[in-house]
Amino acid sequence: MSSFHPRQAHAAASLRTRLLGWILLPLAGLIGINAWVGYGNAVQAANEAYDRSLYLAARTLAEELEWRDGRVQLDVMKAAGYLFENHTGSRLFYKVTTPAGQWLAGVAALPDAPVRALSAVKYFALVQFDDGQYLNQPVRLAQLTHVMEDAGLSEPLIKITVAETMEARQQLIQRILWDTLSSQGLLLLAAAGLVIWGVQRGIRPLEAFRQQLANKAADDFLPIQPPDLPRELRPLMETLNGYLDRLGRLIEIRKRFLDNAAHQLRTPLTALKTQLALAQRNAEPQQAQALLSAARQTTDDAVRLTEQLLAMTRVEHAREMHTPQTVDLVGLARRVTQEHLLRAHQKGDDLGLEVQVAHCEVQAVDLLLHEAVSNLIDNAIHHGPAGTHITVRVGERWFEVEDDGPGIAPEHQAHVFERFYRAAPSGVPGSGLGLAIVKEIASQHGAEVSVRSPVSNERGTAIRMHWRA
Repeated sequence: MSSFHPRQAHAAASLRTRLLGWILLPLAGLIGINAWVGYGNAVQAANEAYDRSLYLAARTLAEELEWRDGRVQLDVMKAAGYLFENHTGSRLFYKVTTPAGQWLAGVAALPDAPVRALSAVKYFALVQFDDGQYLNQPVRLAQLTHVMEDAGLSEPLIKITVAETMEARQQLIQRILWDTLSSQGLLLLAAAGLVIWGVQRGIRPLEAFRQQLANKAADDFLPIQPPDLPRELRPLMETLNGYLDRLGRLIEIRKRFLDNAAHQLRTPLTALKTQLALAQRNAEPQQAQALLSAARQTTDDAVRLTEQLLAMTRVEHAREMHTPQTVDLVGLARRVTQEHLLRAHQKGDDLGLEVQVAHCEVQAVDLLLHEAVSNLIDNAIHHGPAGTHITVRVGERWFEVEDDGPGIAPEHQAHVFERFYRAAPSGVPGSGLGLAIVKEIASQHGAEVSVRSPVSNERGTAIRMHWRA
């Protein structure tokens, strides 16, 4: 049984799901924060309203207090009428004391508000609000400091403490919480609907692109241009179209290689098979040796053709495989010339190097220029008779290979750089790819290649590659 990894589920998630997750989750978080802040503000506003009502109750009690018969007395009927007719559903308790804590009236067990270092002035009066406990339940306390004139007290200040139970406040807070959650939930649902609708419309061009890509033929590598493409998707589309172009070019190169190989190798391989069969049936040693020599020559030609087919394919792939760098043509020509000295000496040719500049640097792929110089030298050695003088020459932003061989007839010079075109007489082995490879390398480097023949005395060939200024 294969194991399932959480990352696989994440990787398989659709773009729509990811967009909705990236948008809706933060949006839900922001709405939750907004609901929490709004709820806190609403609760604070409700407490402010109830505290004001509690202050008015304490103020009413203060106004009904009077000093009679040597003690503080309260007109209970007037005060109780206000307290019991105007309260909001909670129960109210009161207590009157001196600043020293001496009880004067009301519920003696009612707690006092905690003593604070600084007294707050609110509602244009010295009043303090706080939370407390009475009869094992939470209450809200309002303690008003009141000046009682004409009182028989050593100090005219008294404290009036009014306590309110929390039933009404809690009901209001619950109603505020429910209203807040309901409104924010509806807002979240509306926002989610709009986001889903917007995401659906936003990714619609991707569906059009998918359909265009799905409907393309196997050999169709033309660029895709879906309508109404958003600006953010254009780099992706350009990258994909660039990839399609490179893929089409690579497939075309490979197809051409297979076609060329199938066409060009069929003849030498058939000849080789025939020669080996004749050599096997021939009993005369001299004729068998001749047939084996011919087979060896045919094998060499097939190997050379295969190497040049592969070289042409490498050159056509060079754009994707190599990055140009600074190459010194003088050093490159010296290195390639030395590599061919032994072969030229074995054939009896005179191969030399002529340098007209100390250094000549160009931006190129060293491997490709090496292939170009090597092909030109190989061409001169292969097609010239023994004793041919071959000169590799380097000048300012150009190099050439010159030989004093038989030369190229004028009617062939316009075609020698075409693939598989052979200017040599029939019977002279060759593939017709050497100069085509040089032409392709020159084209990839922004250079031009030209042929000059005859060089002197109606003989010789000079093939030059030069870079435009």
